Amino acid sequence: MTQKVRRGFTLIEILTVVIILGILAALVVPNMTGFMSEATTSAARSQLSAVRGQIEMYRLRHGGVTPIASGADGTDALWEAMTSPDAGQQPLLQRDPTLPKGYSWNWDGSRLTILYAGVDTDLIAEAPTW
Repeated sequence: MTQKVRRGFTLIEILTVVIILGILAALVVPNMTGFMSEATTSAARSQLSAVRGQIEMYRLRHGGVTPIASGADGTDALWEAMTSPDAGQQPLLQRDPTLPKGYSWNWDGSRLTILYAGVDTDLIAEAPTW
């Protein structure tokens, strides 16, 4: 009697592995998108905090005066004031901050806010009024 030598995997074994991997991916992928959303929100809030600190430095340099609001979103005069160097001093910001896609700034002359224009339009964060 001759015995057959079994080589490789059967179709059933391969399909079983593929189905198990598909189930695991279905469990993990929704969690990953939630983590990515939290990361972009965290990045936007971090930038708000940094810009708010620089606005406070601007206020200290200019005797309590904050930049005026101008432009559609109010940030034109803010970024101009923050990136323009004062006499003998470094500018407070090297360039205009960039937010993740879907986020926007709004400066009304005393309050800086970050808005998110997505599926659920919510106010993300704001710097306090001076």
